[in-house]
Amino acid sequence: MDYEIACNRLCDDVSHLLIEGLRPPTKLAAFAAGRATQDLAAAFHHAAGYPKDRRWSSAIESVERFLEICAKSDCQDLAALRELQRFVNENADLLRPRIELKLAS
Repeated sequence: MDYEIACNRLCDDVSHLLIEGLRPPTKLAAFAAGRATQDLAAAFHHAAGYPKDRRWSSAIESVERFLEICAKSDCQDLAALRELQRFVNENADLLRPRIELKLAS
C-alpha cells in the first residue's frame, strides 16, 4: 500500500508540474511527463522491493529528464519540483551502475 501511495504522489507531482507549473506546457514536456509517469508506475508496480531492477533506474532517469525540461522553463510549482528532485536525489545511487557501464563502453 505504501508503494501505491508513493507512486500516486510522485505521478501527481509530475502531472501538476506539467499542467499548472509550466507556462506553456510544450509537447516535449508532455512527452517527458508521460514517460516519467509510465516509468514510475512500472517501477512501483513491478519492481517494488527490488532496487536493482532496471525499471527503477529508468524511472529515475525519466523523472530527471522531465526535471531538466522544467528547469529550462519558468516553473511555477516549486513544491512539486522539490519533491521530484528529492526522489531523484534519494535514489541517485541506483543510477550509478548504469552510468559506469555507459562510461566503460
